[in-house]
Amino acid sequence: MKGSTVIVVGAGIVGASIAYHLARQGAQVTLLEQGTAACGVTGHSFAWINLADELPAAMQPLRRQALVDYWRLQEELPALSINWSGALSYTEATLEGANAQGAQDSPSVRWLERAQVAQLEPNLNPVPERARYAHAEGCLDPVAATRVLLDGARAHGAQVREGTPVLSLRHDGQRLLGVNTPAGPCHADWVVLAAGCATPALLAPLGLVLPVQASPSILIRIDAPPGLVKTLISSNQMEIREAADGSLLMAEDFIAEAGPQGPHALAQQALATVQQSLRGAAGATLRSVEVGQRPMPQDQLPIIGPSATCPGLYLAVMHSGVTLAASVGRLVSQELLHGQSRSELAPCRPARFD
Repeated sequence: MKGSTVIVVGAGIVGASIAYHLARQGAQVTLLEQGTAACGVTGHSFAWINLADELPAAMQPLRRQALVDYWRLQEELPALSINWSGALSYTEATLEGANAQGAQDSPSVRWLERAQVAQLEPNLNPVPERARYAHAEGCLDPVAATRVLLDGARAHGAQVREGTPVLSLRHDGQRLLGVNTPAGPCHADWVVLAAGCATPALLAPLGLVLPVQASPSILIRIDAPPGLVKTLISSNQMEIREAADGSLLMAEDFIAEAGPQGPHALAQQALATVQQSLRGAAGATLRSVEVGQRPMPQDQLPIIGPSATCPGLYLAVMHSGVTLAASVGRLVSQELLHGQSRSELAPCRPARFD
C-alpha cells in the first residue's frame, strides 16, 4: 500500500527499476548498494533487449512484456536512451529451427534473403543466405540506464545509498525486519533482494538455500570506425553491436580462466573475426575484455516473489536482468504495494524450491 517502507538491496538495473517503480507509486524506498550503481553484472552485460523465443514457454508472457515496458519507460524517463536497431540472427540453431517449423514472418520477426541482409548490413562479409530479423528488438547502455532509473527513483523520494553493504538480514524469528549495515540497522516492511550472485550468501544465515550459481560471461570492447554495424548481429561467428560511443561490443561464452581458451585469448580471436567479417574493420583494435558473473538459477528461470518461509522477504534474482528489468520493476511494485499476484510471475516463484 502507499506509504509502505521497502529496502531494495542491489543497485544493478533490476534493483534500480524496482526502486523507481516503488517510489513512483508512493512507497518509502531505501536502496542499498555495497559498491557503485551497476558495478556488478549489469556493467558487464551485452544488454540485448530481446524476445528469446527459444526460452521455456513459461517465460514467454514475461519476456513479451519487456519491449512494451521499455517503450513505456522511455516516455516516463526521457533521458533513457534505447537503440531500437533490431537484431539480425543467423546461428545454426536459428536456421535449423526455422527450417524444421517452416519459417514464416510474424508481427515481431521477418525472414530476409541474402540481398535484404546485405542492404541492412552493407559491411557484412560474407553475407548469409538468409537471416531472421527481429525488427522490434534493441539494446541500451546498461550503466547509463541504471543511473537514469536511480535518478527517477530519487525524484520520487527514494534514498539511494551507494557504498553501503548489507552485513546481514534482521529478523525476529517470525519475519524479516530489515537489514544491518555498517552505519547501523535499517528497518522496513519489506526487504527486496536484487543482489544477483550475492543473494545466496545473504540468505544462508536464515537457513534459506537459493540454488543460484555464478555463470561467467565475457564482454569485449573493440575500437573501430563508427557505423560498421547497423543492427545487433548474432551468428555462430560473433555476437556484436555498436555501443553508444561508436565502439563495438561483443559477447562471448566463458570457457576457461586462462590459456588458449581464456578471456584474453578469446578476445583476440573475436577481434580477428571482426577484422575479417566487417568491411572497414581491418584496423580495429581491442580496448578491453571483462568477465561478468551472471546469477543463474538452477532451472534457468528467474526467481521473483515473496519468500514462502520468511515473511517480509521478497526475492528478485534472474538472468537476463537487463532484458527483464523494466517489466520486473512494474510487476514487483504492483505485488508489494497493491497485493496483486501477477500471473506473468507465476513460473518464477521461490516456493518452487521449497
